[in-house]
Amino acid sequence: MNNDLSLEITLLELADIPQLVNCVRNCYGESYPNTLMYDKQGLEEIIQKKLMHSVVAKLNNGQIVGHCALTFDGAHNVSPEAGKMMVDPSFRGHHIAESMAKKRIDIANELALPGFWTECVTNHVYSQHEMIAFNAKEIGLFIGDTPATISMKGLENHPDTRMSLLTFYLSLNDRPHTLFIPTHHAGHAKVLANDSNLERKIVSPKTKGSGTTTFHTVLNSSIQTANISIDRIGSDLIPAVNHELRKLEALDLASIYLDIPLEQEAAANAYCELESIGFFWGSWMPNFTTKGDSLRLQKIYQAVDVETILCARTQGNDIKNYVISEWARVAQNKNLSRP
Repeated sequence: MNNDLSLEITLLELADIPQLVNCVRNCYGESYPNTLMYDKQGLEEIIQKKLMHSVVAKLNNGQIVGHCALTFDGAHNVSPEAGKMMVDPSFRGHHIAESMAKKRIDIANELALPGFWTECVTNHVYSQHEMIAFNAKEIGLFIGDTPATISMKGLENHPDTRMSLLTFYLSLNDRPHTLFIPTHHAGHAKVLANDSNLERKIVSPKTKGSGTTTFHTVLNSSIQTANISIDRIGSDLIPAVNHELRKLEALDLASIYLDIPLEQEAAANAYCELESIGFFWGSWMPNFTTKGDSLRLQKIYQAVDVETILCARTQGNDIKNYVISEWARVAQNKNLSRP
């Protein structure tokens, strides 16, 4: 309870969905990248399926002035995304975001989650400081993930470049794993695991995939991105991914992401092969699936001003520099556009 405003931090009720949509518009107008947040029926469906657990800040008159959520990718996803954080500009300065974030952690513990990850904007560092205060750790950077058309009311925006997102992970109930990562990234992976206090054994075999590669793709046309998730690393990985890329590249996307399942022994070699077609390090995703950790690679198709990326502390800047340098290295090797 916030005594200054007499508001309640509580789970979203279905009857409050119209008020939530109003809150989104008060914060972003019509520019919020996840169009689901304007879709009353879509919100009701995802909440009833328990794929999204929403926390809201609610005034006595029923008005919703803040929101955040845990959102699952599907039944396979066990460390969900903690996101969709927003506070009505008229009610900022009352620690509403912090109160909602605390409630979100309570929900994650009730669900017995190993942890959750989040994407923090980099046009300011406020949301990064909130995650740091809860002992979350920086784990990656998605360059130019969101369009310049997204406007946060009352905050600094950069209308001339796409905005990058710094990823964090908050561990609650970790599940140790073995990660198969190529030698030239093993050191970085160890630093991330150690800084995050997560028990990981990192090995770098040269095992190649066998059989047929299987994957699924999700297109997010509202922000011009797509995500290819590899389910099984086969011997035909690169031909299979290239075939999918030809279809996606025809859509004039800004970025294409690709998730590698790090519990598969062929993952280390697969990463090297994927670098050969322009993918580079994005973010480690601990406990992302029921089987283990994932690594999200990225391939960038539009120019991004990396000088606009702000990080709250040294750990974030170290990851920023690592990812940008990897982008430059892979792009140079493939004669692609680079920072």
